[in-house]
Amino acid sequence: MWAKLPGYLSPNRNVSPDNYPSELTKQLAQTIISAGETVRYDMSDLAPSAFGGTDGKGEWKVLQDFLRDPSDAKAAAKALETEAAKAWK
Repeated sequence: MWAKLPGYLSPNRNVSPDNYPSELTKQLAQTIISAGETVRYDMSDLAPSAFGGTDGKGEWKVLQDFLRDPSDAKAAAKALETEAAKAWK
């Protein structure tokens, strides 16, 4: 459904390029499909939006807080685990 909207490209290789509205996104989708397992995504591409895609919440907030004060990596890691557990319920 989202593939039919402009500006969207799915990391799911099962989404047919025919679903995309423009020639460019069709070509990009085919590139992802053709690349097979060699395409890699970062954590936010594969995580629920509640964890990795919402500005000021979840992963975003924890990592921004950590960058402001990187003195306690263990606390940041624990906070990431807590946020992930909430997002994957």
